[in-house]
Amino acid sequence: MQAPSWVQDVFDHYLICEFTSIDNGKPVTFPLLFFYDNNSAKFVVTSSILFSRKIEHMKKNPKVSLLFSNPEGSGVEKHVVLVQGVAKIGDSDLDHGWERFLPMWRKKEPYIDGFLAAREQFAWFWKRIVV
Repeated sequence: MQAPSWVQDVFDHYLICEFTSIDNGKPVTFPLLFFYDNNSAKFVVTSSILFSRKIEHMKKNPKVSLLFSNPEGSGVEKHVVLVQGVAKIGDSDLDHGWERFLPMWRKKEPYIDGFLAAREQFAWFWKRIVV
């Protein structure tokens, strides 16, 4: 079944999603920058190791949801999309595992290169877990 084109617009243009993981049977929701890989039809989020509680939640229960409900800054019409799935955590390369998503990151946050330039000052920010 093919999704309507507006769903693809949401995935391509919305800047954040409300990402929900489960902690001891209770939902915990965080706004997160997400990336959608059209080739694999998979969503990717990253998390700094400083904010890794959501990662611990997913290790215990990998069921997650992504709610796309806020088009702020996207330039597209408002639609609401809920995606449910199972998270796969990629924490084998905290220093460089996220770099393959940098082109998508630049499209959403053009100022990310400023953070990259100051990488040594924010070393903790760049130790990231890919989900």
